[in-house]
Amino acid sequence: MTIPDDHVEILRVNGTINAEPVLAALRANGIPAAAVGEAVGRVYGLTLDGLGVVSIVVPKEHEEQARELLAAGELHQLELRENEDIEG
Repeated sequence: MTIPDDHVEILRVNGTINAEPVLAALRANGIPAAAVGEAVGRVYGLTLDGLGVVSIVVPKEHEEQARELLAAGELHQLELRENEDIEG
């Protein structure tokens, strides 16, 4: 698992299924995020002795913003709203 020099790891999760919501939240907030992990974990969905561990990485210039967003999510201050009617 190699992280590009201009990126920083902000979170590790087990499997891509756990990475996807985090990536979606970061990207929805304008933070270009990527998942870096073991190929076999992506193919088979395995998480065993570090196999299947996925690192969420962002460009270094977005690290602070990304960490603040993750902290807000942990404190349940981050809301994702679906199917909300918008009246104009």
